[in-house]
Amino acid sequence: MDGTIIRIGLIAAGIILIVFGFWTHSIKKLAVNYAVIWGLLGIVMILVGAIPVLSEWTAMMAPGTGLAFFCVGALILFTEVQESLVISQLNLKNRELAMQVSLLNQESERMMLELEELVREQEEAYAKKDSVRD
Repeated sequence: MDGTIIRIGLIAAGIILIVFGFWTHSIKKLAVNYAVIWGLLGIVMILVGAIPVLSEWTAMMAPGTGLAFFCVGALILFTEVQESLVISQLNLKNRELAMQVSLLNQESERMMLELEELVREQEEAYAKKDSVRD
């Protein structure tokens, strides 16, 4: 009976992972590479829970061990999903900051060219003024 509960839990966790991966990617909180990884892990979990040959190990566990194993696994999975969300958000912010720096560099170069042109015009004006005095 305990092995069946673990198998059902694996299938449910796999479905949740797949749905969560697609949903968070669709609202732009998770990068596509992490969404694919979590989707593939969800598929593997569904297969392990649904195919009896792959889930024979669940019948060998002691009754309380299966529940403890499932809780610890769920906790680890939850923290890793949170970490992938944080990493995805940081990558997105890093990309946005890089674009802003690039735009600021372009603006700075444009302003420097304008400043050099103004300096050159002033120098020419002073040179003409000096040549008229002579």
